[in-house]
Amino acid sequence: MNAEKCLQILREIKDVAFATVDESGKPQIRIIDIMLVDSEKLYFCTARGKSFYHQLMKGSNVAITGMNKDYQMIRLNGKAHKLDEQKVWIDRIFKENPSMNNVYPNDSRYVLEAFCIDNGEVEFF
Repeated sequence: MNAEKCLQILREIKDVAFATVDESGKPQIRIIDIMLVDSEKLYFCTARGKSFYHQLMKGSNVAITGMNKDYQMIRLNGKAHKLDEQKVWIDRIFKENPSMNNVYPNDSRYVLEAFCIDNGEVEFF
């Protein structure tokens, strides 16, 4: 299965386990929504005040895994990078994920920063 199809499966799962490393070198994992997939690029966002954001800014190596209802598992390892033109990306994320407006109404959405993984290693199980 090619990388683009694997990323689409992650997008369909939406809520995936996402791992980073904290300042002590300890692994940290949380559930994150996959907001967009475009070609072989995966997009997500987080608020600037969260530990997750600070971990991404200090060390961009990440790991993501998810399993769908057919027991197909996807694992993605790669580097996350913060995107330029944040307002454009956050607006696009909210357009593609309208339920986000319930969590971050109006301009409160701009506490979020958008990130991309575009050079990851994808595995399908």
